[in-house]
Amino acid sequence: MRPRRRHLQDAPAPDRNAPTRRGLAIACLIALPFLAFGLAPPPAQAVELRIATWNLEHLDDTEGDGCVGRTQTDYDAMARQAAALGADIVAFQEVENEAAARRVFPPSAWEVAMSSRPPMARSRPCWDRPHAHVGHLATGFAIRRGLAWRRNADLSALGEGRPFQRWGTDITVTADGRDLRLLSVHLRSRCWGAAQDDDGRRDDACALLRRQIARVKAWADARRSEGTPFVILGDFNRRLALPGDWAWRMLSPPPAPLRLATASIETRCDPRYSSLIDHVVAGAGAQHMLLPGSVREAPRRERHPDHCAISATFRVGDRQRHGTFRGYQAIRHSRTAVPCSPSSR
Repeated sequence: MRPRRRHLQDAPAPDRNAPTRRGLAIACLIALPFLAFGLAPPPAQAVELRIATWNLEHLDDTEGDGCVGRTQTDYDAMARQAAALGADIVAFQEVENEAAARRVFPPSAWEVAMSSRPPMARSRPCWDRPHAHVGHLATGFAIRRGLAWRRNADLSALGEGRPFQRWGTDITVTADGRDLRLLSVHLRSRCWGAAQDDDGRRDDACALLRRQIARVKAWADARRSEGTPFVILGDFNRRLALPGDWAWRMLSPPPAPLRLATASIETRCDPRYSSLIDHVVAGAGAQHMLLPGSVREAPRRERHPDHCAISATFRVGDRQRHGTFRGYQAIRHSRTAVPCSPSSR
């Protein structure tokens, strides 16, 4: 008896996700030169993100308030400066609240995330405007609309329960399937370098800064353990790029080095100061995303803010750790792949 023909409807449906022999053969041909010579395959298309940090110097939500006492003209000028940065994300410091941030980063173009540190019940007088008082100083981020991001818990340990010490704002940005963790910080002032280290009147300030640096380091270690690339941005209130600086040695020990992107900048923001205290620090793979030559300091346009924005471009792509790409990894580790050998043809 002749075997009954199998009806079409009896045949199993093809698995559209299963790799064909021809497709795998092509993949093998692409991968073999890289395997043979120990080279990484060509990168997938990456997304370039320009990320900035800017201390906005006592940015209050109301005209005439606080230690600067801005006018509408001042707010408009700052908004123009922010737009001129060409940044996708801005880590900011010294902002009173979201309403204040919105005067520089309008909701039509930006989303805003701010630390949730409670406002101070009492504030001290401003040193150069004794009739005015210091407003709430918070860290945060302005994120261009259209970017995918999510909020993480604040690094509240930086505040040590003190009403005036700032918390770190922590977000994750996702681009081309890859996460980049960002932390905006504003650390203790008055311990900028070696001269303050040797000044007994600054012992308390330097001791607090040292504890804050240790907590930032612990945050960085946690991201590295997770395998999550990260960038720490903000006002460190420390000249990290000076040779032998203890704070940089704490943050970036030889077993777990970080990249101080701002080390290459010759600051022109304020002629009184030759070294930066605002920094961009990258680690856990983010240092390899930094686009060479992209770090720059924006020019200072007005008397206020007294800090200049610093920005850098990071190329965030479809990469795995150590520079290997997911497409390449799929060829090597796919359970259904046919080995790249003559017998597989």
